[in-house]
Amino acid sequence: MNFWERVNDLLERNDINKKTLAADAGFDASNITKGIKNNNIPSGETAVKIAERLGVTVEYLVTGKDSLTNNANIGKIVYLYQKYHTVIDTLEKLPNPKQRSVMRIVEECGELGK
Repeated sequence: MNFWERVNDLLERNDINKKTLAADAGFDASNITKGIKNNNIPSGETAVKIAERLGVTVEYLVTGKDSLTNNANIGKIVYLYQKYHTVIDTLEKLPNPKQRSVMRIVEECGELGK
């Protein structure tokens, strides 16, 4: 996966369109499609703006790895958080006994899938 393919993947995961990203980062949305096709990496300044908007590092966009977190799978972590953040937020608001009950159910379901 190249820089722009990672950007495109994160756009889909974050439900952000190319126009919004381009406007926020100060470039033309067609550059995403061209970048994927030509495997071009944008200027450092643009890459930093894109990474900030998507909540990842430039290193992750360029290499797929993030040495700051020592985690080569940060994209998946970001995706999972974004997918389940409402569940996490709701769980965090529950009193501890209810949190433990929910976690037991989740753990039991995980055991069933093995």
